[in-house]
Amino acid sequence: MSNANRATHRTRDLVVGVDGTPGSAAALRYAIKEAASSGGKVDVIHVVHDYVPMAGMHHIVPEDFTAAGRATLESTLREVDTSSSAGVVETHLKRGGAVRTLTEGGEHAFAIVVGSDRRAVSSRLLTGNVSTGVAARAAVPVVSVPETWRDEGETGTVLVAVKAADLSDALMAEAFEVARRRGSRLVVLHAWRFPSAYDDIIVSDPGTLAEWSERESKAVEEHVAPWRRSHPDVDVELRIVHDHPAHALVAASEGADELIIVRRAHGFPAAAHLGSTARTVLLHAHCPVRVVPATLVPVIPDVEPEMAGSAL
Repeated sequence: MSNANRATHRTRDLVVGVDGTPGSAAALRYAIKEAASSGGKVDVIHVVHDYVPMAGMHHIVPEDFTAAGRATLESTLREVDTSSSAGVVETHLKRGGAVRTLTEGGEHAFAIVVGSDRRAVSSRLLTGNVSTGVAARAAVPVVSVPETWRDEGETGTVLVAVKAADLSDALMAEAFEVARRRGSRLVVLHAWRFPSAYDDIIVSDPGTLAEWSERESKAVEEHVAPWRRSHPDVDVELRIVHDHPAHALVAASEGADELIIVRRAHGFPAAAHLGSTARTVLLHAHCPVRVVPATLVPVIPDVEPEMAGSAL
């Protein structure tokens, strides 16, 4: 059964994938900070790829990769300086495909954290994009952290992207919980736009544009109202904009500490992938992006997966 569809539960521990890149160091910093509020530990995983030498290539023995993997883990820990997180951070060296290993290793995690891979497509033709691969398949939230992220200068704002006609309960539950845990304001952003020919007609008439904007605003308010009532301690701002969703989200991410989006179903489980808006946001957002599965399982603290069973 695919991880994307497997029933599970979540503990309060985080799983972080590292590969020695600047994004990995940022991901580990983020995870340590998140663990401080979640009350869990941080499992740092480096995946050593299975190696099959191509014709004419010098043979490299598995021990060489293992040594390089250990060196990658050690250098990342030194760069982040985890000395003050003794007992919280644990390291693991695993072998296999990075996406599958991280997805399976984080099946019961509070979240899986990865560094954002923003290299040009030509630079990762053979390796693929691990962050988007994990985000497309994991059963738990996946946080993609840009290498420029720093634990300072926070705005106190969590941003969540919603569709007026298709509001995910899992998305809203995660967004309100993240904002509550951090004591942040929650900005609910809805961007709407029609296909070009139709949109041009609407934009050309100020009255029609205002009418459609009001409709969208009322639809979002109606969906968000129950969440506001159940989370009176969270300050909520509704922001309705006439724009392409990806453009609006990337622009708004400059003033946010984190952007939360939902993962819709695209493709059959074995070939799950993210939609165009999610891919664009992961590549260009200025803050960490949390990708939430459309069906999210509850957090069950301090239990062993083998004993807890599966959540319904």
